[in-house]
Amino acid sequence: MENQYPALKQGHYLKNASISAMHQSVLEEIQFWNQSIAHHGAINEGRFFDLLMDVHSEVAQFLNADQEDVTILDNSSLNLNIVAMMLKEESKRDIVLVADEFPSNVLPFYHHGFNVIQVATKDGQFKTSDLEEAITSNTAAVICSIVQFATGHYTCPLELSQMCEEKSVHLILNATQSLAVFPMDLKKVKASVVTASCHKWLGAGIGGAILYLSKEFRAGKANPIAGWCSVKEPFDMKNEKPIPRDDVMSLQVGSLPFPVLAGVAAACRHWKKVGIEKVHARIMELSNHLRSELLKRDLIPLGNGLSGIVTFSVGKSLEETSELVQKMEEEKIYVNCRRGLIRVSPHYFNSEKDINALLTFLDKNLGLIP
Repeated sequence: MENQYPALKQGHYLKNASISAMHQSVLEEIQFWNQSIAHHGAINEGRFFDLLMDVHSEVAQFLNADQEDVTILDNSSLNLNIVAMMLKEESKRDIVLVADEFPSNVLPFYHHGFNVIQVATKDGQFKTSDLEEAITSNTAAVICSIVQFATGHYTCPLELSQMCEEKSVHLILNATQSLAVFPMDLKKVKASVVTASCHKWLGAGIGGAILYLSKEFRAGKANPIAGWCSVKEPFDMKNEKPIPRDDVMSLQVGSLPFPVLAGVAAACRHWKKVGIEKVHARIMELSNHLRSELLKRDLIPLGNGLSGIVTFSVGKSLEETSELVQKMEEEKIYVNCRRGLIRVSPHYFNSEKDINALLTFLDKNLGLIP
């Protein structure tokens, strides 16, 4: 695996919920486009349009969505600021989400004047019904990460979409920690919005985030941002009142980071070839092994145990836990410290050897007896 995923040469890499190890084919595609731009500049400009169509086709297939409903922007924070600005055109002002969410899901809605209702969780766990109970006649949307970044708690997107459809509220899904791990079918899951940063489990490198906006969500709403690429005929380069595009690509307002887009397309192709069901099964095999061994040591993982993120406390302060994680790095075991907890995130390409190295370190440094 080390020849296929260069980051694995650094040691026991278990930080895939932070920045995933990248497959060699994705790296080569990004390098190819950087070299192409360096050596050929604007020669054969049509290749940029071809790549643009290719990446949108790959993403649409990956999500089982219509190509006109998807695009790739810089990050999920930008995506959700755009969504918040579009949602302001409606009259309802409440946003419902759980308190454990990543700030990208929360801060844009505070910034744009929404009333953000944070639902408490217990040991990182919650039910769809907990969100449902917080919905009122003034609720504009429910926001939920399919997998919570800090706890690994998994929420079924189909269950969420059915609930939101019954309540007539928008569903905004963040698939950042589930993309390439759990299959996504947006013909079945009736979400208004899906955002997913591509540098996590997809392993496409930093600088791209998928944005899906349903036709129903876009209907009657004006784009809150615009640029020379937002119009139907951008290469006419006219300064007249524009005729806007009618797809989500209209939010790609200017020149684009084509090597990033190439990485996203290559990553989608790679995981499609491996098979998402196979990826999910392997990740769960490794994470379940880790959870089982942690329980033997009286270290209790948070969340509902249905994702590849395993988060637990070692009963130490934030500073002490950070120091412990730093000591792990000195022994080439790479995990995250998140909110004073240890977060471990094995991927398809990891092995039991990686998990066992972590467990041996914990036994040695915490005096544990499994």
